[in-house]
Amino acid sequence: MVKEQKGRKMQQENKIALGILVGGVVALSLYWFLPTSSPKPIIKKVEQEQIILPKEGRVHHAKIPEVEAYLEQLSALMRRGEAVIPLGEEELESRSKRVQTFLLKNPQFLADTHHNKQLLHNDMMRILPALVGSIPERFQQQCKAHHCYEAQKYNFVTNTTTKALVDSDTLSLLSLERYPQMQPDISLRLTHIAQAIALASEDVKEALGKTPSFKDMTMANVRGTMKESPCQNTSHLCVAPTFSDHHAQKALWAVVDLTELRLAAAKWAGLGKTTTPACISERALQNRYIMKHFCQKDTLLKRNGWEISYRLTGSDGLEVHHVSFNGKPVLDSAKIVDWHVSYQEKGGESLDTSTQSYIEGRRVEFRKEEDGNYLFGYNDAMGCPLFSTSVVLAFNAPQIKPLPFGDGFMLTQDFRNPKWPMACNYRYENRFEFYNDGSFRVVGVNKGRGCGDHAIYRPVMRIDVNLGAEEKFYSATQEGWREWLVEGSEFVPTHTTPYPYKITSASDVTRGYKIEPNHGQFHDQSRGDNATLFVTHFHPNEGESDLLTLGSCCNLKEDGVERYVEDNESIDAKKIVLWYVPRIYNDSKKGEEYCWADSIVDDSGNIEVKVWPCTVGPKFIPLKGAE
Repeated sequence: MVKEQKGRKMQQENKIALGILVGGVVALSLYWFLPTSSPKPIIKKVEQEQIILPKEGRVHHAKIPEVEAYLEQLSALMRRGEAVIPLGEEELESRSKRVQTFLLKNPQFLADTHHNKQLLHNDMMRILPALVGSIPERFQQQCKAHHCYEAQKYNFVTNTTTKALVDSDTLSLLSLERYPQMQPDISLRLTHIAQAIALASEDVKEALGKTPSFKDMTMANVRGTMKESPCQNTSHLCVAPTFSDHHAQKALWAVVDLTELRLAAAKWAGLGKTTTPACISERALQNRYIMKHFCQKDTLLKRNGWEISYRLTGSDGLEVHHVSFNGKPVLDSAKIVDWHVSYQEKGGESLDTSTQSYIEGRRVEFRKEEDGNYLFGYNDAMGCPLFSTSVVLAFNAPQIKPLPFGDGFMLTQDFRNPKWPMACNYRYENRFEFYNDGSFRVVGVNKGRGCGDHAIYRPVMRIDVNLGAEEKFYSATQEGWREWLVEGSEFVPTHTTPYPYKITSASDVTRGYKIEPNHGQFHDQSRGDNATLFVTHFHPNEGESDLLTLGSCCNLKEDGVERYVEDNESIDAKKIVLWYVPRIYNDSKKGEEYCWADSIVDDSGNIEVKVWPCTVGPKFIPLKGAE
């Protein structure tokens, strides 16, 4: 049965109109690459940092072969009445080729590729064996017996990602979902185009003081944004090839807008001091073992009365599901779907906000408060080492360890960039703590080092407690428990009560959990969660399977989950999902390090990696009667 996601009200279709003629897009794109004599870019200095802004109207000054070939292929497709650029041979094997051929002729898959008979530019982004975490429950058995593939397509005009699950043996479309205002991981071809645009940019060459090469770049397939540009709030498909200068302790982010096929902006940012050498040995990831045992099937763990199924996902990290304690259900699912990473201008407290600067003709607003200080960052996804374009990858297998105080155990997974702890490399830990009294805790750990020492990290936790099909959610007040009747969100209060929330069964309010936010009481040197909590009605297309990136890395007024909060949608006696988004500030000051890592020379004269982790996440404690 094919099911299309309801989507976020595809109202934008009515706004597409004639201005989005792809032929016009192609013609305009070709114009971008005609030679110009535009002046040098404007450079705004901010406390020894620079934002490189191509002057309004300036585009590439020279033709780029990779871009020209791409536009020629798009134009030829349109003339043939086709709208989807297929994946190239280098990204496909025999089964994925069959799947692509099938989908490019499937009316349901192609239904959003035209509007009022006008073709809309689409790209196939990936066709890979479906990971178990991305397969809906109803197709699990079929996909165990057959070879199921997941395909992703991106519509550049409507900013919509389509995901299709296909049985490659029977060539049948099992499920279809559309995600408006969300972007997928990009194809290898678009990664090469982003690299070519960054390398061809005179702005990048001038900023680096040399002509860079492919080996100088990292993270070319990582989506990035720049405030006040078309890339802000992910309205365009943007990535950020990064050039690190470890000697000067800074990195240049080249934000490439793949919707407009050009450099949107670039920014220098400090890396922070480090003694990590420019080249370090990369520990070989045990890819085949991890894929076979933890990505392509579930693992069952039984211990201390707990029964837990877990798996590694393509981009949602480690997921636990179908969790029970002493035979009673506890969790349908829990996982961390994203890490939002935002960077603050150095010296932000003394920024001169009297001078305006522009990106794409839009003014950049600098503020002394957090709303204006953070101009750039990433949305990080954690995933399997193969069949995933996440750059923070599973490092070795999941581990089962005792809790430090001996009252339970933890299931934990290490995700890291291969070159961590070098600057602009990240390391995260997903951890689930299970206690002997039936309590559990969902934990995110950031181990640095990132791209700067003035950063905010926001892990997006999705927690689906299993108390039956009908549940209730409450906040603690001075008058007693107040029930939430509709979807909503709020900043989690601190120190007002140990348990500001509880979730119960609708039919038995004595069965459920008190929720204890972290404010440093769990003996892990945490400085607290400072979290926002969202409560939504369960919908399968809102994270039941592997979820695409949510929201913007740098809009600190939104966490991305807002798209799932509907006005007046009831949660009274409904299946409920909790989204918990902590906010962590890193620190590199000596003696106060937090969310940080560095390489130091130890007493024996050898390099030693020092980590100052930050640990966040709430604890769920079983109710004892009518609490």
